[in-house]
Amino acid sequence: MKLFVQLLVVVSCGSYVIAQEPGSIPWTPKVSGGLVSTAIAVPERFRAIAIDSVKQRLNIPVGWTVSVFAAGTELLKPRFMVWGPDSVLFVANMNRNNILALPDRNRDGIADTVVIAARGFTTGHDVRFWRDTMFVAQEASVVKLWRSNPATLIYDQRVTVIDKSSQPNQIGGGHRTRTLVVDTNAMKLYVSVGSRGNADRETNRAVIEEYNYDGSGRRVFASGVRNAVGMTLHPRTGMLWANNNGSDNQGNNIPPEWVDIVREEGFYGYPFAYHFRRIFNLTGEYGDLLPLTRNDTLALARMQPPAALVDAHSAPMALVFVEQTPIAAHRFSAFMALRGSWNRTPPSGAKIVRLEFDSDEDTVANAVHDFCTGFITDTNDAATRWGRPVGLALAADGSVYISSDDIKNMIIKLTPPRVTSVGDGATMSLPTVTPNPASTSVRIDNVAPGDHVSVVDLQGNSALEETVTSDRVTVSVATLVAGVYAVRITGVRRTVTLPLVITR
Repeated sequence: MKLFVQLLVVVSCGSYVIAQEPGSIPWTPKVSGGLVSTAIAVPERFRAIAIDSVKQRLNIPVGWTVSVFAAGTELLKPRFMVWGPDSVLFVANMNRNNILALPDRNRDGIADTVVIAARGFTTGHDVRFWRDTMFVAQEASVVKLWRSNPATLIYDQRVTVIDKSSQPNQIGGGHRTRTLVVDTNAMKLYVSVGSRGNADRETNRAVIEEYNYDGSGRRVFASGVRNAVGMTLHPRTGMLWANNNGSDNQGNNIPPEWVDIVREEGFYGYPFAYHFRRIFNLTGEYGDLLPLTRNDTLALARMQPPAALVDAHSAPMALVFVEQTPIAAHRFSAFMALRGSWNRTPPSGAKIVRLEFDSDEDTVANAVHDFCTGFITDTNDAATRWGRPVGLALAADGSVYISSDDIKNMIIKLTPPRVTSVGDGATMSLPTVTPNPASTSVRIDNVAPGDHVSVVDLQGNSALEETVTSDRVTVSVATLVAGVYAVRITGVRRTVTLPLVITR
């Protein structure tokens, strides 16, 4: 599939020569298997959140656990999250107009307390750090904050870096959140400014802006970006990436949401195009976009094939690349929250997905894997939605933190399987299973001679057994029926369980 996508364009003298009809690039393949229904562990102090242990469960990879990290009346529309100094998790608490610090000093997976780290924001959606400097993006400004007393978690000193209220056409409209990226290599700030309307010709909106670190030098870096709520820097390449919330009222599957590199002077389609150089049906409310002009044609020619296309109206939120993890299969991945839109039947989104890449330099996703689903108990009925995932934070141990900003205002933690060690307590690399999904055989790396490998079904029944004689083993799964299994590695010093999906 990836080879097909890459062959759709030919690079010639630095420009793209189109070799196919506009919009013919396939959506990114979806992988939905390998998840198991798991009860959410709710600490006693968070019982008031009233999670139904039978109906409100989450589907996560085999061997993972899920628990509530923070909840309570202090949280009201928690949005984007970030790790601050001393590995403290901070969250933009939009409807309380503040930023919360959630320390977990004893590392038990539960926030010790809730500290109001900063206050006085309006539509404060994003919080970022560089060293001990906090940045908050709200509708009317980007604010830089610091602590007068570094022994506390209170950021009580501030200065406005970017005053958007003084810029034309920045306040109001349908998309009032502002997402910020701090590029400390180039000493630049990037701000996403969503469109005012659904599909209108607009000035100074539907753009990604670039500023100098001090807030000067404002310029439009990329245009035609209807609402890039998720925006991030790749931790190793330094490239700016974003996702997009596409237009409404064009049908259940139009337009697919995109994920892509944000290119200088790039154009991404809004308001008249989507996918890859495909024009919307310009009737009804879209008829106001006519006539298309020569400038529209020139802008359309600047569009490039996206890195990924995912379900329409799934409302992409946080986009975070994996920086470090013990899970080999996640090393070249990006996690993305899909909050879910209002105008699709059946509803889409309301889940966390993982975009799989081959390497850091890869710019076309192999697949989009469902990673955490279940925020809708009936996938045909939006009324059964009980959580809306928005923010993401990834920990070095592979854990994934998720904020839900509606219905259940909470932050949950997904914890990967642990390596159980005895004896001298030395650490060992976590085994990996590739390919996954698989159809004929799988290779298991980071095992040890004498380890016992078994493939079991979800009821725990052994389907295959293998004894390891080196640091890797290949197991044939050609005789197994398609479905979800677990690979269990048992040795003298550890027991590890990993998910496996068999496809036919």
